Amino acid sequence: MIGGPGSGAALRSELPSGEDAGRRGQIVSAAAAVLARQGYGGTSLKDVAREAGVAPGLLHYYFESKQELLLEVVVRMEREMINDWQEAVADIEDPIERIVAALDHVADRCSQQPEFFRLTFDLYNLGIDSPALRVRCAQMWSHLIDEIEAEVRMVLGRLPAYAVVPPRDLAGAIAGAIDGIALSGLVQQRSPRELYQALKVLLLSVVVTAYVTAGQEPPVARLSQLLSRA
Repeated sequence: MIGGPGSGAALRSELPSGEDAGRRGQIVSAAAAVLARQGYGGTSLKDVAREAGVAPGLLHYYFESKQELLLEVVVRMEREMINDWQEAVADIEDPIERIVAALDHVADRCSQQPEFFRLTFDLYNLGIDSPALRVRCAQMWSHLIDEIEAEVRMVLGRLPAYAVVPPRDLAGAIAGAIDGIALSGLVQQRSPRELYQALKVLLLSVVVTAYVTAGQEPPVARLSQLLSRA
């Protein structure tokens, strides 16, 4: 059961919170390592317990199912990737540079950590048949859109005119495109960099639209230069 009450919840309250969180984090780190190597279907809770160096019974005390553990792993990995992306663009003031840097960062992470996307798709697939898990997946997705929307609003606010598409809709489209490109790379067993480059072109067209809407000449030469830099 995902996120529901159980005997484990009562037992956990008896342990010191620091010890509880530390052991739980240890198990999640071990699960992330095993799942990255073996995939969700090829991983058992015994495998995770062995990796973490704990008894299988202790693992069940913290996580009621393999689905719950997968959720915890994906949520942690997603947070790390969001933090990495935000750090990568934190010092970039120019909106065009931020778009390019953000998508270059996503392409790098997709190439370097394909296991994150593979496990995310495993989680979504499981969520289709599990109402409780689907709710948690929807919450995770909404959090991602919140972060992308904040970036979209920041970038749009620095352009000559605002976008004709609502920022949240644009954020959702960006998130869907990022996941879809990653999925195509996994299915075709090829680098998705060319498709992320194409996505970069599409997003930079929003910049062109902003200039045109404001009655200004778009910086086409500069945009072309940035695209050829990849």
